[in-house]
Amino acid sequence: MTALPDYVVRPAETVQLQPYVCRNTQLYGFYLRADKATVQARLVDPILNAPTGGAVTYRCLSDLVLVSYAKAAQCTSTLPPANQMGWMLENSWTLWVPLLAVKDELGIEVAQRLVFYPAYICVDNSWSLTAGREVYGFPKSYGPMVVPEANRDPAAFSASALVIPKYGPANGGQVMPLMEVNRIGTQSKGDELWQDLEDAVAAVGHMLSGNRGKLVVPGFNFLLDLVELARKEEVPGVFLKQFRDTADGTKACYQAIVEAGSFVDAFHGGGLLDGTYQATIHNYDSHPLADDLGLTPGQQPLEFPFWVNMDFTIGQGTEVWKA
Repeated sequence: MTALPDYVVRPAETVQLQPYVCRNTQLYGFYLRADKATVQARLVDPILNAPTGGAVTYRCLSDLVLVSYAKAAQCTSTLPPANQMGWMLENSWTLWVPLLAVKDELGIEVAQRLVFYPAYICVDNSWSLTAGREVYGFPKSYGPMVVPEANRDPAAFSASALVIPKYGPANGGQVMPLMEVNRIGTQSKGDELWQDLEDAVAAVGHMLSGNRGKLVVPGFNFLLDLVELARKEEVPGVFLKQFRDTADGTKACYQAIVEAGSFVDAFHGGGLLDGTYQATIHNYDSHPLADDLGLTPGQQPLEFPFWVNMDFTIGQGTEVWKA
């Protein structure tokens, strides 16, 4: 393999050196029941599976997807000299699709490992947007959002982006909401609290245990992988990283399926949110969010609302397939 050239750091460089650490991150999560077949057909097969021609395959774990809003107080590189430059605050909204990486064994798809796919993600930080797309392949968009502070009432959330509502040569882009989440009804008292990450994982696992639907057969590697992920406190992600070719923009000069883990460095608390929440989902020609989930635009119920506060590091990525 030819040695890679050194990365040239330019003035006003926005792609900082990975890995990245995000400290004092207040994350709010909500599970949304989508149509599993639609998510597989619109978000997984054409983006992660088709480019590889069968070299790697991912399948939806269930009909539940995770909606998260997060406020990271300090985001910075972990390596010198970039970690001495300073930090950035980031607000984000992400639609996570839990997936199983599978392998065909005698005509049966056997699960190898669990990964989380950020099918939609918005941030309000241009450095995060650029680095996320270029280093890992996060499909990040830029836009304003509302994420409550850790000490404020978590009653309302929103994420917006630059969209084209209806395609047409005379139609311009507008900043419009993609998804809003609101608590409906009054707030109660006495929510369930988690003392550590094991409590959080156990609570989520208990909720998902009755919502899996028909899964592929779990292989021995997959079972070992779950044990290892729990031990390392890792949340693995999968991404399509690509760049348009300069001469022919319909082609990719670089294209790869990348996996990278996020590792929990410190768990500062978590638990279930009081009250009942619902999402308002919007649909645009440029951002067909409702269509991609197999849902009707408008209000949709949410399940298992929770919060966690933690420090985590997004680690180095691995190319699991490269064109």
